[in-house]
This record gives sequence, C-alpha cells and structure tokens, in this order.
Amino acid sequence: MIHCREARIGDGEGISQLSHQLGYTSTTEEIIERLNRLSSMTDHYVCVAEIDSLVVGWGHVQGRLSIESVPFAEIGGLVVDEHHRGAGIGKKIMSECERWARMNGFNKIRVRSSGKREAAHRFYIAIGYNEKKWQKVFDKSL
Repeated sequence: MIHCREARIGDGEGISQLSHQLGYTSTTEEIIERLNRLSSMTDHYVCVAEIDSLVVGWGHVQGRLSIESVPFAEIGGLVVDEHHRGAGIGKKIMSECERWARMNGFNKIRVRSSGKREAAHRFYIAIGYNEKKWQKVFDKSL
C-alpha cells in the first residue's frame, strides 16, 4: 500500500537517492539542510510516498506570488523510484500536492518539465494537466 506523508529530516537519504535518479546529485546532508529550511516556510510542502516504510517517491509544491499574475501553486520537483514507476505513486504524490494547494487557497497548480522528459509529459497529461508553453531556462552563477 502507498502512503503519502509530509517529509521529515530522516527522509534525507531516501530523497537524495531518488534525486540522483533525476540527475540531481545532492548529498544527504544538503537535502537535510534544505528540508530544515523548507519546514519553516508555510508556502512550501514536501511529501514522500512510502511502501512498507521505504521512501519510493517525493514531491515538492510551493506557493508562487508574482506581480504579473494571480498566485498559483507550482510543483518544484517530483520523482518516483525507477523500480516503482507505473504503480500509481506519482499520481498519489501529485494528488497530495494538489490537496495542499487547495487547502492553502490556490486555484491553479503548475508543473514545469524538461523538454526531454517525454514520459513525464505523458504522465502529466494523463492526470489532467494541459501543456501551456515551451520555454528555455537560463542560469548565471553568482
């Protein structure tokens, strides 16, 4: 059975390992530090999905406030263990993130996905999301 709950500091290692599957190489210590910071922010929510107490997925949703548009919730990250994909875990995590968004007064939720993650695009469409636009992302180290 899949169980979703709010992430705890003790989930740092599992979240780190799952993040590696997406190509994000954060250490357990870095994840724990971020979880500590996020846990005090009321406009962020991180949840994990467990099967038999094993973390098999995580999701991060946050409130977004910008000058040009109405506030909305945005998925900051979603990953399901590669050995557990296709079992409904991602859908359950997204439902939990959507629940958080509704409870916090958001009428819209957004998710961004790399252009090369075609399986993720099919997943989001299958659970009711509509493609809005394509964009490029630019970073600059400071």
